[in-house]
Amino acid sequence: MISRNIYRIIFPLFIIFPLQSQDNNYTWPVKLGKVVSSNFADPRPRRFHAGLDIATKGKIGNEVIAIDDGYVERIKVSSNGYGKVLYQKLSDGKTAVYAHLDSFTDLLDEIIRVEQSRNYTYDVEKYFRPNELIVNKGDLLGLSGDTGGAFGPHLHFEIRDTLNRPINPFTNGFGLDDRHRPKPDQIAILPLSTDASINGSILPQIFPLRRISRSAYEFPDTIHVFGKAGIALSAIDEITGFSIKYKITGASLSLDDSEKFRIEFDKFNFSQNHLMEMTFDNSLRRLNDGDFLRLFFTKENKTDFVKGLSNGILDMKPGYHSISIRLFDHSQNIATINGVLYYAPPTKVIAELVDESESSISVLIKPDSNPFPITDFVCYAFNDKGFPERKLEAISTHRDSRNLIVKLSRKSARNRILQFIGINRLGGVSQAFHLQYGGRIADHLTAPFGFRVAHLEKSVVLEASSRGFFDQVATLNLKGIIDKKLALNQVRPGVFHTSPVNVEALRGTEKAILSISDSTEREIHFDFRPSIADGSDNVKTFSKDKNCILKVTSSTFYDSTSFWIEHVKHPIKVRNGRLISSVYQLQPFDRALQDTARVSIKLMESESFNKKGLFYYDQKNGWTYLMTSVSPSDRILSSPIYSLEAVAVIEDTIPPRIFDFIPGSKGHYAPEDLLMITGKIEDDLSGISGNKEIDISLNGEKLLFDYQPIKNEVRYKINGVLDTGNYLLKISAKDQIGNKTEKIIEFSIN
Repeated sequence: MISRNIYRIIFPLFIIFPLQSQDNNYTWPVKLGKVVSSNFADPRPRRFHAGLDIATKGKIGNEVIAIDDGYVERIKVSSNGYGKVLYQKLSDGKTAVYAHLDSFTDLLDEIIRVEQSRNYTYDVEKYFRPNELIVNKGDLLGLSGDTGGAFGPHLHFEIRDTLNRPINPFTNGFGLDDRHRPKPDQIAILPLSTDASINGSILPQIFPLRRISRSAYEFPDTIHVFGKAGIALSAIDEITGFSIKYKITGASLSLDDSEKFRIEFDKFNFSQNHLMEMTFDNSLRRLNDGDFLRLFFTKENKTDFVKGLSNGILDMKPGYHSISIRLFDHSQNIATINGVLYYAPPTKVIAELVDESESSISVLIKPDSNPFPITDFVCYAFNDKGFPERKLEAISTHRDSRNLIVKLSRKSARNRILQFIGINRLGGVSQAFHLQYGGRIADHLTAPFGFRVAHLEKSVVLEASSRGFFDQVATLNLKGIIDKKLALNQVRPGVFHTSPVNVEALRGTEKAILSISDSTEREIHFDFRPSIADGSDNVKTFSKDKNCILKVTSSTFYDSTSFWIEHVKHPIKVRNGRLISSVYQLQPFDRALQDTARVSIKLMESESFNKKGLFYYDQKNGWTYLMTSVSPSDRILSSPIYSLEAVAVIEDTIPPRIFDFIPGSKGHYAPEDLLMITGKIEDDLSGISGNKEIDISLNGEKLLFDYQPIKNEVRYKINGVLDTGNYLLKISAKDQIGNKTEKIIEFSIN
């Protein structure tokens, strides 16, 4: 146990701990089964998970013990973050971190109470000299809990090296018995140059993997690539005996038997936390495609996890190339993925109806300006609205010189738009070609069109789309300082894309005009006024009504980026509040930010600033408050923001709720029956920032309590027992917008 006598020494003698390696002969930090619910370097919002989350059977109060000899270096108490946390300096020089504790030992709890009383605040931090609080391996440090930002009871446990870098506990003395291999699921191939294409598409493509043995997987087919590209991987790991899905420990990528990239989740520097969004592809996650680990990096986005000098970017010569990806976990269980890439310029095909019968149709697919014969194809049937319904399989196929004639079911093809993709004998995949077979052609003069911009790694793609099939010629004109005319390619029946455009080409654009014509031409105007972040400081873009401003600095984005603001036509309603402004979508929403941007919205003259703030819409939590500052002279509300979201000014006039408190009103208790004061304080919209916005007093004496923000729960442990008599418990709480509520509870101790 921790020595009370040593703590009381005023001028202690220094005890030197040897820093030699202990061969990671650590003990498990809780006296429970070894169940880990979340592992090292898991992706979290703008950070990597710095340790292991060790399950405590859903309960608080389990003993947490020292994993090795050492001393208590620091303890900290807060209502946010790690909650109650203890830092132990180990005899080998590393640091062990035990977080979300419910309590420390009696001695440490007493030290905390003294510090809280001295500083008159719940949040305290206390450092100790090396010989003040010595602990031996297995000594009790405290009890597990759910304090701070914990989503339920567990122990967050870390090991840090001598430079205070979190290191992987699984590979540093806390590995679990594991005979399961990692399980890859999908790969994504991302275009990384303006001329790049993947299987005929200029956008990132996701491919399922085919399992061929317990440890081996392969690409579904040869993948046609042109230009520079990068590979991202979706994979999980399992540990013997657990149903929990974990992240893999590392992976390597080889091209033609030469290693091009290697990543090992072994250790990282806290200053690299923001690079989580460049390690796990931010765009694919924001588009709900899943967590994909990038097997490449660009520019200055290299974390400590990346080993070697190669950046993983595939810059190949024409021809076939073998890809090998090796995945491993902490027990060195290995799985491999093998595949073939075919590097060549993208191709085109033409499809023509050549015959039909009562039961079938025959379509000739021929290369367009390409000498290589078509040997295979893919066909999808779309309905009149442009939605894919099914993939059509051939009844039969046969070669005719360089062409391929395919026979399809007439019933399946009737009244459909057929999309053909040809595959030549070298594995080249063509761009899509659309053939109408009884499907209705949409009226290009009346159909509504939308406009969208997709950011790639080094370029942007402009898209015009509508529901339906159009066989007219479409072009896009960018009007502004310099007019630019861009050709449009039909990638689906109602969807047209430009080729990738350099970001700088958008500078000075004020509108985009879609021209679609046959004998009659129609022009559709889209308001599009992007600004260009090119490393300059304080670049701004404005909404069309000039009421919303997005300002970026030289460090906001990782690379040159166009950014703009869109009006949201059908915003999500606000519960328990009122929308004061329009809702503005900051774009591009899937672009990762290196540092903050600043969003500002001008308040209407008819509105006061009272009870109003900036909010963004979170898919999981709904409308969420942003830390708002106010400039009354300009009538501006503004806030820093770490991701590009839908934002608005919202009025919140509903105060927090105070309920379920023990003691209850008019309650009578025996002294030994009331050892804790607990209750709930919730706010539905702007929320409560922490215990600093809550005041609780007992008979006029301020209580220094714990507030658990996830459960919205107040906890105060009574020191000893209350004396007999009448008591007045006064509670007040204020939300982040300034609404305040109070509650008074009278009770007695008999």
